[in-house]
Amino acid sequence: MIVSVSKGLQITIPSLIREELGLIVGSKVDINVKNKEIILKPIGDDLEKVFKETEHIKPKHKLTAKQMDEINEKMFR
Repeated sequence: MIVSVSKGLQITIPSLIREELGLIVGSKVDINVKNKEIILKPIGDDLEKVFKETEHIKPKHKLTAKQMDEINEKMFR
């Protein structure tokens, strides 16, 4: 499928692809570039499942939520 880049430099994922991958508003997607190609990989429920399973664990560090997000970004790249 061919899509256009908008004025805001964004693209829209066509509905057939969104439905096939189960993407909804708020879904997380990992984006990478390899050999001049853009690769999008749905993260799916895996990340949400990890958050739910570990929310009872008290952190042994003093990281802020923003710092933890930055660490997560690095892990998925």
